Amino acid sequence: MSLYVYLAALAESAQAWEDTSETVRGARKSLTDADAALLGDRVAPSAQDFIDTWMTEIKRLETAANDHGDALRAASLLYAQADGDVIERSQQLMVWTDRDVSPMGEL
Repeated sequence: MSLYVYLAALAESAQAWEDTSETVRGARKSLTDADAALLGDRVAPSAQDFIDTWMTEIKRLETAANDHGDALRAASLLYAQADGDVIERSQQLMVWTDRDVSPMGEL
């Protein structure tokens, strides 16, 4: 079995999720500035319910985007650490003169 992980792609994806979180945060701030009271006594309660519902959803989306970015960064670190551990363990099994050989067979 082979596992191919492109750490740069993971980092780019993590950054994209973090950028999305920032975009959603901007939308949340804009929604926070909305004043339902300006719509009058008849409409304001319904408008405020609408705003509150969307605020809850936007906070959820912001948190989810942050969590995705964090998970990708954590996975990248774990893959890099596992790769380093495998190399170190493999080198310990090799004869002394072969421990510094590169994957291309070069010293």
